[in-house]
Parts: sequence; structure tokens; C-alpha cells
Amino acid sequence: MALTVSARSRLTGPSTPMLIRGAALCAAAGVALSITDSGDLGKWLTGIGVLSMIVALHRFGRSGPDEPIGFQLAPRRKKKKKKDPPPVAPAAPAAPEPSTLASTAEPTPPDGESSDGL
Repeated sequence: MALTVSARSRLTGPSTPMLIRGAALCAAAGVALSITDSGDLGKWLTGIGVLSMIVALHRFGRSGPDEPIGFQLAPRRKKKKKKDPPPVAPAAPAAPEPSTLASTAEPTPPDGESSDGL
């Protein structure tokens, strides 16, 4: 017959975050009292706060890792490739146009005759 023994104690005490806060406040109060006339009380309070902080941080570290934080990042968007426009053939040089003044002017009849027929 196998006998299993649990190493967990029944008395768990204050939660770890509460113990850390209490130890920090105790150490801060001890430092504040060390400055005043109550130097002896401040010295003891600071020592108790520091030792409590060591115990609290040890408990915090021994409590095991938390669940990993899974950051869900959106997948990267693929960059669209720019399509190159089709190459444009250079335009052929246009033939020079005849003078526009000559094409819009009415021809004058020779010898000063009028074109009315009168």
C-alpha cells in the first residue's frame, strides 16, 4: 500500500499581493520613522518590512508561472505590387501644318474685280 503525503500546509496566510503591499508599507513607515525622534522604532519597523518583502517575493516567485499572455496579432497584409503601365511608344513628329492665315483668307480676284458679280 502506498501512502501519499501532501506538502501543502493548511494555513495559507494572507495572499501574496497583500503581503507585498503590507511589507512595502511597513518598510516605508520604518524609513519615515527613522528620520524623526523615534529612530529605534523606525529601525525595527524597516527591518521587519524588508524581511517581509523577501518572504513575499519568495512566495510570489514560488507560486508558479501565470498563464502565458497570448498576443493575437493580425496577420501581415501582403503588399500589392504596382503594375507598371504599358510602355508608350514615342509619338511620330507631326507634319508641319500650312499657314493658318492663308487657309482662312478669301482669295481676291485679279485686277480688282469684285466677287459679287456686280
